[in-house]
Amino acid sequence: MDASKAVKTLAVRALLLLSVCASTGRAAPDFEAVVAGAGADLKASFDARAGSAKAAPALLRYDEACILRAVAGKMGVTLRAEVPVPAVFLGSRTPLARFQDAVEPQWNMRPEAFLNVYVLKNNEIYLNDDAALYGMHGRALDDSLAHEFAHYIQVRYQGADFARDDGDALESGAVAVQFWFRENYIARPGTCS
Repeated sequence: MDASKAVKTLAVRALLLLSVCASTGRAAPDFEAVVAGAGADLKASFDARAGSAKAAPALLRYDEACILRAVAGKMGVTLRAEVPVPAVFLGSRTPLARFQDAVEPQWNMRPEAFLNVYVLKNNEIYLNDDAALYGMHGRALDDSLAHEFAHYIQVRYQGADFARDDGDALESGAVAVQFWFRENYIARPGTCS
């Protein structure tokens, strides 16, 4: 990723964090602190990736189907058997080229690293399962999957169109579901059935 794309990515992350804080009523940190933190997080992520090439991947605490049911319930959606559930591909088991081939038509770029994304056209979810990355941020693979399932539900059940609709609003909605899942199933482990 070139420097200008990295700066844009940091700015988007900072703005997203600030918008999520505003929408959830949490105190928003100042913009400079968010950008500095995002830069530190990005560096730590690259350092962790470089140093943990042989580390065990993060594992899901909950079954994928349970996470999907929890997200659907939170979003007020009844799952239907005729709507195909997306395949989930983990970075530790998926060649980077496959991820790049899947995401390039959607993003008009080939990311240099495995990222979390719901690929609309293919109905596939790709997740970076680097355990160091999740541990560093107090997150879990499960809440990232909840986020991507939220995008799946937005598109397949609620008729969202990222080209037509407000992408920031759709992203904020998925982030809110991710935070909800993290608070209810990761921070205070719940029962996913």
